[in-house]
Amino acid sequence: MTEQHDSSPSDPATVTDDPEAVAKAHEVMSGMDIAMLTTVDSSSGDGRLTSRPLSTQVHEEDGDVLFLVRASSAVASDVRAHPHVNVAYSSMKAWVSLAGTASVIDDRSLVQQLWSKGADAFMDGGPENPDNVVLKVSGDTVMYWGGDSLVGTAVDTLKMITGKGDQQDAGPTVVELP
Repeated sequence: MTEQHDSSPSDPATVTDDPEAVAKAHEVMSGMDIAMLTTVDSSSGDGRLTSRPLSTQVHEEDGDVLFLVRASSAVASDVRAHPHVNVAYSSMKAWVSLAGTASVIDDRSLVQQLWSKGADAFMDGGPENPDNVVLKVSGDTVMYWGGDSLVGTAVDTLKMITGKGDQQDAGPTVVELP
């Protein structure tokens, strides 16, 4: 099943799969590091959603993102049980919501490649520790608001909230990823 962003008919949104829009979505996301990854809590049994901050290691050009996590962590357990996730980013210039499917990848060379001093601060044992793995989110769609400037994003947000001004570009852009 492909995850998609579903905008209300009353919310102005541009939906596209144009390669230039994919590149723009990548550009917007690449400027952001800390993401909130939302999963279905596998321990609750009631479908509760849980969000956690993660530092993005790689933003791939096709919209996929890579994180370092512990294989024994709750987030890895959640992904194994329910792989459909959402990744949200926020900055002064833009908001991004990436819907997709996550997987846990146990690849020592990829962990080594992604390892950084930041990972050392939060994860034990270095890249050689078999509990340190990669969490990959394969993006299906990305929805973003803004991205060009703080002022432009604020103006578009006000247009959308108030319903005043040129509504053509006031809403989010939804990009179907390859």
